[in-house]
Parts: sequence; structure tokens; C-alpha cells
Amino acid sequence: RKRDRALAASDRIVAVSRFIRHQLLLRGGEASKIVVHYVGIDRHCFTPRTDQERAPAVLFVGRLVEKKGVEYLVRAMATVQRQRPEVSLVVIGNGPLRSHLQSLADQLAVRTQFLGQQPPEQVRRWMNQVLVFCGPSIVARSGDAEGFGMVFAEAQAMGLPVVSFATGGIPEAVIHGVTGLLSPEKDTAQLSRDLLRLLQDSDLRQRFARAGQAHVAQNFDLQKNTPLLEALYDDVVAKYREQRPARK
Repeated sequence: RKRDRALAASDRIVAVSRFIRHQLLLRGGEASKIVVHYVGIDRHCFTPRTDQERAPAVLFVGRLVEKKGVEYLVRAMATVQRQRPEVSLVVIGNGPLRSHLQSLADQLAVRTQFLGQQPPEQVRRWMNQVLVFCGPSIVARSGDAEGFGMVFAEAQAMGLPVVSFATGGIPEAVIHGVTGLLSPEKDTAQLSRDLLRLLQDSDLRQRFARAGQAHVAQNFDLQKNTPLLEALYDDVVAKYREQRPARK
């Protein structure tokens, strides 16, 4: 209810992606005020172990809600497991759709581990153990979409190639054909083909892994990006300091 007033009164509006910036412009935000700033991740925490062998598995991490698109992943995995029965699906996260997704996995005979919510160190442990990360986010019926998705940066920092849909801010986090594979929203058949391609091609996985880590280091490093955010605050503070009447 207060969005329009906030957009008008703000000196700077920080958008976490170009996608969010575009959405703000559509809602009346002033272009000169809106700054795209990627928050970044702590790369000291998200560092892969090179001495650990990875298992044939696909990992999802996130809330089990409509916009995360997990239903499409479960359906795609039914196709994947028919061709590669040794590949399992690991789902980390909780949410209102968990029971529905578990029933769907049972119905389609998809071998899945639903682990519920896990602490960060367990998430990183699983990112070290699997071959592919998949987060097929969609635009929910409410219009909610993935603004950016920090988990995509985290997965790439851990050396995981990503498979997803090209929705919201995901194409900014994942470079199609360079750090991962992005398909049209809700295209389950292409999603399964992309998963199979990466599961079967170790050279491609390694190439995407190296490119993904470089992409994160260049664009989503918390140590580099935090001072940039602080500078935005400093600019606004300096403006009001200059406007403040001098004390007598």
C-alpha cells in the first residue's frame, strides 16, 4: 500500500538484479534512482573440496512453494531415472507443497530424498557431493518470480553446473551455455534433456564448473560487493550532510 510513496520519497532504490530494476520501472520507479547491486556470497564459505568424489545425484535447495518449480523437477527426474536409474534427486527445504511433492514422487516412482530444512553447513556438504544443481523456478500465479536467487551463485561457487528455467533474474545468475543450461519456463522435456546432458558429460560439467566459479568471483563476491553497497549509503548520507544547516 505504501509502495508508490516509498518509490517517490527514496533517494536511491537498490535492485538486486536487472530483472527487479525493470519491475520497479514498470511500477513507477524513477530510472535515475534505481541502482542494480548484486549482494554477493562469502566465497570463503562456499569453496568446493577437490578431494571428494561426487555421487550421481541432482540437488535442489529452497522453499517448497509454487514459484520454485519443484514439481517440474520431479517430473523431469522421472524421465532422467528411466534412462539413468542410478541418479537420485535430493531435495533440501520445507514448505506447504512438501506433502504434494512427496506424493508426486511416489506416484512417478522417482527416487527422491526429502531432507527438509538443513543448516548451511549441511547444504554446503550436499553441494560437494552431487553432480548437478537444479532450481527450475517459474512465475507463480500470484506473479511472484525469482528476483535473482542467491542459491544459484552458491551452487556455482561450489563447482556445481546449474540447470534451470530462464525466468526472473536467473539468466543474470546463470549464463546459459557457459555456467549452466537454461530452458523455457515449464518445459519439462527440455529440463530432463539438460539434466541428462550434464549428468552424462563429465567434460561439460567440468567446463561449466570452472566458468561458474569465475562468474561468481567476478560478479557475486561479498568482499567486493559490500563496499559498493556501502558507497551507495555514503552518497546519500553525504547529500544530506551538505544540506544540513551549519551549527552556530
